[in-house]
Amino acid sequence: MIKNIFSYFNPLPKYISSFVKEDFVLLKYLLISIFLALTIGINYWLDFETNYVAVSENYSRFIRYIAFYGFAYFGAVLIIWLVNKDSNFIKDSFFWKLSLIGLLIISFDGSYRGTYEIARKLVDVNAYLYVGRLLAEFRNFITIFIPLLLVWLFIKQYYESFFGLTFKNVIIKPYLLLLLIMLPLIVLAAQDPSFLKTYPMFKSYGVDTYYGIGIGWLAIPYEFFYGSAFLPVELFFRGFLVIGIAKVMGKDAILPMVCMYAFLHFEKPMGEAISSVFGGYLLGAFAYYSKNIWGGVFVHGGIALLMEAIAALVKM
Repeated sequence: MIKNIFSYFNPLPKYISSFVKEDFVLLKYLLISIFLALTIGINYWLDFETNYVAVSENYSRFIRYIAFYGFAYFGAVLIIWLVNKDSNFIKDSFFWKLSLIGLLIISFDGSYRGTYEIARKLVDVNAYLYVGRLLAEFRNFITIFIPLLLVWLFIKQYYESFFGLTFKNVIIKPYLLLLLIMLPLIVLAAQDPSFLKTYPMFKSYGVDTYYGIGIGWLAIPYEFFYGSAFLPVELFFRGFLVIGIAKVMGKDAILPMVCMYAFLHFEKPMGEAISSVFGGYLLGAFAYYSKNIWGGVFVHGGIALLMEAIAALVKM
């Protein structure tokens, strides 16, 4: 019976067990766990990203995000190298070029705050907050997708696909089951006041009242942009940082990605930041073996939209 249940998740359990067998070194995992525990604890104790990284000055904010994400990524790289000093990737210029380009891309994306100013020029004052939020959700296609596409065009001879953006080896059923498993956990999380302070992300900003537009007509385009924004996020974290950098790092590409991915969640509820560690690890292993990112896009976007829907229902 149990074996039959697990068969519905194939080949995901095989991906996980294979990766753990290949990658698990007690000292490495212990040091990475301590690193993440300390940084997550310090961030939520001091509200570190909000107070010391996401400052108002554009240039300073960009530099601070480079240091912020660079500490996450290269801190994990250092741990991996210290545990296994025979790692050859540390001497490979291709690794340094890719990782530094990736750091600049994600730092620019994290520091960019110009969508509301663009919205001010496009629409009147009563709608600019809503439109600015739509543009903010769309910006990942400009700040992440397009730069990664340009990078790939220069190095595509080394890869079978655009960092895993391929329909080869795509399976949906096990990821759908993962979403069903997550559903009761999301319902439970929705009872937490800190969760409801963040979700739903959708806000009408009074546009429905001022223009007499039904709230649903405002929610649909927002949720579409919000859900689709996870495509460039998955392309960066599971595509570029795993499938892309695995060319030089192999399986060691996953843990640095996990650490940077956790830092991406530092302005969200602590529970979400902690769960991102496990989610990033699993999705990283899935991408590493399947060589595509669509499962991650489906799960990541699906969970986000479920959180939106359940939070909205709780607040009704």
